[in-house]
Amino acid sequence: MVAHRLSKLIVAGFLLAVALMSPHGTIAVEVGEQAPDFALPSTTGEQIRLSEFRGKKLVLLEFYGVDFAPTCVANLSARKADYQKFEELNIQILGISTNHPFSQKTLAESLQLPYPLLSDFPDLQVTQLYGGLSRNPVLVKKGIAERAFFLIDTHGMVRRKWIVTGGEDIVVSSEPLLKEARQIAGK
Repeated sequence: MVAHRLSKLIVAGFLLAVALMSPHGTIAVEVGEQAPDFALPSTTGEQIRLSEFRGKKLVLLEFYGVDFAPTCVANLSARKADYQKFEELNIQILGISTNHPFSQKTLAESLQLPYPLLSDFPDLQVTQLYGGLSRNPVLVKKGIAERAFFLIDTHGMVRRKWIVTGGEDIVVSSEPLLKEARQIAGK
């Protein structure tokens, strides 16, 4: 009886480990860890590598869901409205989604974004590394990112992390992000 229960627990633990390592698992980088490096195609037409900012700038990664969705547009536009404040703190904003580069380029041009959008399509590897895939079962199947922010210092360390939950229509103000960035930048 005990051996049977123990074998069931071992199997359950193995299945849980496999699920967490799957493309739709929930493993995520945490505050205090080194930010995983990546290179993704951008709306500038070039590959952008996270490590190119090391020693030069703080980086704000903003994972967002769907190009042209009203809430995603509002969130990206919030960073655009406060872009000068981020620039003054020497912060590079990088918007990341699982959308196709063509769609992102069209979105960036229509919004006249002063910062690049990066495409994690079709592999979703970066979104998975950062734990940014939606936890909504319908959206998980579509490989859609949820709203998440990571503030990375000039040494490549994740200093702050925000995962937005509680609704599809939440627009995140730049002010809490800027407040944390000021503390990290010592300003």
